[in-house]
Amino acid sequence: MKYRPSKNAEVATGSDLYQRQIAECEDELMHKVWDNTPWMIDAYTGSISRDNERYQEIMEWCRDQFGPEAWPIHGKPGDWHCGGATVHGWTWLGFATKEMMDKFAAAWPVPDEVTKI
Repeated sequence: MKYRPSKNAEVATGSDLYQRQIAECEDELMHKVWDNTPWMIDAYTGSISRDNERYQEIMEWCRDQFGPEAWPIHGKPGDWHCGGATVHGWTWLGFATKEMMDKFAAAWPVPDEVTKI
């Protein structure tokens, strides 16, 4: 069964990324994963390998600032979520509030030497 947003559903909440990729999407799983953390950002995390300090530091910083990560498809609530795919060093991260997303963006700007694709 495909997800179909209710005509009465509030879809104006969330970042531009959420609005473009999730809000009108008919995929139930995508909604289950992102609807509680709709303030999404495409963050430069670098590689997700254990050798990548930036990725590991970002995850630790988020846990310290916002608590345990949400795992929505496993029923584990939380105020932030890191996407399961990293493409050329870019990973979606979602937050429960705009303030959380802005705090993250201020703490983890894209390094000068990185070009956004």
